[in-house]
Amino acid sequence: MLSEYFRRRQAKSSQAIRNRFKLALVEKVPLFAGLSGRDLQKIARLAAEVETPAGMKLATLGEAGREMFIIVEGEALVTTQPGRTTYLRSGDFFGEMSLLDGDPRSATVEATTPIRLLVLSRGAFWQLLDETPSLVHKIMHTLSQRLRQAERSSLDLDRKSADR
Repeated sequence: MLSEYFRRRQAKSSQAIRNRFKLALVEKVPLFAGLSGRDLQKIARLAAEVETPAGMKLATLGEAGREMFIIVEGEALVTTQPGRTTYLRSGDFFGEMSLLDGDPRSATVEATTPIRLLVLSRGAFWQLLDETPSLVHKIMHTLSQRLRQAERSSLDLDRKSADR
């Protein structure tokens, strides 16, 4: 009986550690920058842990995006249309815009090593948004700020080019 108690207690402890780890990864996503700790916990709870082998395509250029990924462990290669490549590693994420629009992917992402991911599906995310309208307002605010920042950066680049 005592061993059963400790087994259940250890399982609860492991789950709590996993939840804190998921939360720490979700907090790093700029799309969620304006959210409260409670809101972030709701999103982290939705994220499923998935392991895939090296060579697995995680996203394919031109296909509809239905989820967002956060890399827990491993490495992935990102290839865009013009053939540019970059690597993603632990803590990096991709597909966050697919949570919002479901539009076709702008890159192909392939696991180059065995990889462990947090996967947040568009359906589960939108269900959460439907249940928590305040999240929609906060995310819209964050997106607006990011767009303004991108516009300022673009204007700064234009000015520097004109000064040359």
